[in-house]
Amino acid sequence: MGLVTAAIPFFLLAVLLELALDRWRGWGLYRLNDAIGSLGAGILSRILGLVRMGILVLLYIPLYQWLEPTYQSLGIQWSLDNPWHLLLAVVAYDFCYYWKHRICHEINIFWAEHLVHHQSEDYNLTTALRQSSDLVPLGWIFYLPLLLIGLPWELLVTAGAIDLIYQFWVHTQKFPKVRWMEWILVTPSNHRVHHAQNKVYVDRNYGGVLIVWDRLFGSYQEELDEEPCIYGVRKPLNTFDPLAANLQHFKRMWLDAVYTKSWKEKLTLWFRATGYRPADAEAAMPVPSGDLDNFQRFDPQISAGQRGYVLAQHLIYSGATLALLWYGRDLGYGILASMVLMLVIGLVINGRILDGEARSRYWEMSRLVALMAIAPLWPQILWVPLAGYCLVSAALWYWLVFTDKDDTVTPVRN
Repeated sequence: MGLVTAAIPFFLLAVLLELALDRWRGWGLYRLNDAIGSLGAGILSRILGLVRMGILVLLYIPLYQWLEPTYQSLGIQWSLDNPWHLLLAVVAYDFCYYWKHRICHEINIFWAEHLVHHQSEDYNLTTALRQSSDLVPLGWIFYLPLLLIGLPWELLVTAGAIDLIYQFWVHTQKFPKVRWMEWILVTPSNHRVHHAQNKVYVDRNYGGVLIVWDRLFGSYQEELDEEPCIYGVRKPLNTFDPLAANLQHFKRMWLDAVYTKSWKEKLTLWFRATGYRPADAEAAMPVPSGDLDNFQRFDPQISAGQRGYVLAQHLIYSGATLALLWYGRDLGYGILASMVLMLVIGLVINGRILDGEARSRYWEMSRLVALMAIAPLWPQILWVPLAGYCLVSAALWYWLVFTDKDDTVTPVRN
């Protein structure tokens, strides 16, 4: 997955280019709050990956080693240096990805993990970086069949990285249909359909690189000129907090399991069709779907100063994340975990500031105090920069929010 980490700077440059074009052309594709919400979810996904090992790799490597004599006896031999082998690995991986992706849309507990990627009510390149943190990792199950063709774990991981990197560019509204591509590859047009919540578009176009799987298995839908895409999910998130984004559907299912009186429902609702709720829980705690005929995006209005502060903090978090991705494993696990924890707290509070949450003014001050308190446990080279950062941030935040009591307004949808 080092390929993904290496690609991140290029992803960010592409985002900046699309943003510049958006401002120049007046397309209206970007809102600061939604973009930071998506990028924050992406950062959360990457930094949590630093403090845990993927289940797929932990299982796949020993299983492959156990089966390796069988592969050798059958003459199955893959090479990472052979471009045809790599191409076949990407196709095989993408086939498994299609079924994983499809099940993620069809089963409650899998949707809870995948939902994060669909919550953005905008559609731009930052949406591609809006990834789930796999708080309950289940997707690895769908790639174990690759053992049947003797795919080595190195090729599995490389193919997965290529599949993920490819999917970045299709998250844009300004690339038109190219007819021949629509038959073979996942394109911006047919992936816009996948992210739309219009009835005609829901649960369509699951492919990662190849759209042929959707055409073969009956899940393809063309983007229609007469039906503009409305992005987001039917039960909107209404926050830019990336941790809350990851917990949205899990929280709903947990409350349903606690509230329903049926033990059968408590145990099975997790594995029922996406959106299924026990009747008694739904009657007591209705969660209405959004009105697509009068759709309004979640768009809280906060002061220009706070928006600038949040943007500055987000850029700092992004730089810290890149540094940890490259050098974090050279630190002790305890130091790394504490740094990840402070980044998570920062991302959550940044999101809550964008929500217009009044208590976030106190949470941000508390974060800066906690960061000063924990800094002595980290490498000494960081002490002076962290002290300066905390003092400047605290002074600026105090000036922005404690000298003007009316700078935070009630969140609205727009």
